[in-house]
Amino acid sequence: MNNERKNTLRKEIKRKRESLSLEEKNLLSKKIISNFLNEDILKNSKTIMSYMSFKNEVETKELNNFIKSQGKTLILPRIINNEIVPIKDEGNFFSGVFGVTEPIGEIFKEKIDLIIVPGIVFNNLGDRIGFGKGYYDRFLSNPLYNDSFKISLVYSFQIDNSFSGDIFDKKVNKLITEKEIIEIL
Repeated sequence: MNNERKNTLRKEIKRKRESLSLEEKNLLSKKIISNFLNEDILKNSKTIMSYMSFKNEVETKELNNFIKSQGKTLILPRIINNEIVPIKDEGNFFSGVFGVTEPIGEIFKEKIDLIIVPGIVFNNLGDRIGFGKGYYDRFLSNPLYNDSFKISLVYSFQIDNSFSGDIFDKKVNKLITEKEIIEIL
């Protein structure tokens, strides 16, 4: 796809997401997380990679605590040498790349059942536009994660079907918004 179009779309949706009030973000996040908690893939996964929400992304703090309270292994991303490294959450954090909260802990080198993938814009085919650095596309290219189920928790306004992914882009299997759940075939 035309990089200029992707960049324009990225800026538009990012601006819209960042304009949400704290009250709007919290209300929409609660609806999205509530929809996600009913998903069998969440219930049946033993190892789940989430992320620490940043700049008005769907709030993941309570979700991450819930995952741990269920006796599941929570994995969080850390950026090392411009690559995502999966770290087992042990409750210790620091302010990492771009000011994102990152975990301090051991690198997790096993299979991950479910990966919650952040992004800025998505389409109904599972394509996503991230921040433009390719971190998640490179991470998801690891053969260890080929069988991992990939899901994104997004506000409905983040879905835009006017773009298509590139050959190197990694798709997600499901999108969960405050209004609907979109299964990607």
